[in-house]
Amino acid sequence: MNRKERVHIFVTEIWNWFAVHKRDLPWRDLAIPDDTERAYRILVSEVMLQQTQVSRVIVIYKRFLEAFPTLSALAKASNRDVLIAWRGMGYNSRALRLRDAAKTIMEDFSGIFPKTMEELQSIKGIGHYTAAAIRNFAFGIPTPCIDTNIRRVLHRTFVGAEDGDGAWRKKDDYLLKLAEEVLNEAVQWRMDNGKWIMMKATMEWHHALMDFGSIVQTKRNPKWDICPLTKRGICRAAKQWNKEKKVRHAEQAPRRPSTPPRAALGSAQDDVSGAVSKHVVREPGRFVGTVYIPNRIFRGKIVEELRDAKNGLLFAELGGRVCLDWKPAEHQKWFKGLLKKLEYDALIERKRNLYGLKW
Repeated sequence: MNRKERVHIFVTEIWNWFAVHKRDLPWRDLAIPDDTERAYRILVSEVMLQQTQVSRVIVIYKRFLEAFPTLSALAKASNRDVLIAWRGMGYNSRALRLRDAAKTIMEDFSGIFPKTMEELQSIKGIGHYTAAAIRNFAFGIPTPCIDTNIRRVLHRTFVGAEDGDGAWRKKDDYLLKLAEEVLNEAVQWRMDNGKWIMMKATMEWHHALMDFGSIVQTKRNPKWDICPLTKRGICRAAKQWNKEKKVRHAEQAPRRPSTPPRAALGSAQDDVSGAVSKHVVREPGRFVGTVYIPNRIFRGKIVEELRDAKNGLLFAELGGRVCLDWKPAEHQKWFKGLLKKLEYDALIERKRNLYGLKW
């Protein structure tokens, strides 16, 4: 099968699948005539969807837009107001970057949402993918883009499965060219077969790829048995997976030892002592009892405590609320470091002896 045939089958199957399995999400099919306000809602959804599950975003997305219904309303918001509306999302610095992007559009673009990739990427916090997503979903301008789901679907179909360590054999520059080739075919196919305009076809195609990656071509347990690409024989990853599965079955030992080797057994004592393999790299944090907690979790708890503390909290009181095992003599230096990092990121501020969210 040549490349052109594979692309055509891929496009046909994805469109047919999407017609049945399309997800209904609040940031899709926006009946908003104003380009800027439509793009604003897409920007909010894209920033929220970074490192956050769709189910949680659905709830907070609606609440956030109730607090800041327009781009100009968000641009005028204080840090504190934005962080309160962001409650439950985590990674709080995203909220401030979103507000700052709104400010930039109001100040540098006269409140009109830009449409070119160059202008969009000139806004701090908007990278290639987010800029392309805004063009696709808000303006219907065909723009190839790669997010985690699209990367997985394209790579598995046209290249093969990811390596054992999760790395991809082809980089995003290669996949972007492939995404453009597939996008052109998909938009034309939809316009020929469904009489859609290019704008709608562009939006729906990227929705289709993302839904397919979320429901069928999942990261850990892809559903090969219901995958239409597998049934049509064009998914290279499925062929590779089935081949490896046969090899594993052939090499499987006839019986397992009654007890596993001692070296393979984990020890609870390892956790208590904090002993870690030299090959394991932990992000900064510390043990609370036997559980290792990264510093980002503590920073999130600090912001969470300060959301409801209108008058601020003293250092010791804040430490006691955030740390179940709070010991001033032992944790003071470490906790001050967390607070300084949050001050540097403009998430909190200190006034005399009190800490609070930055206005």
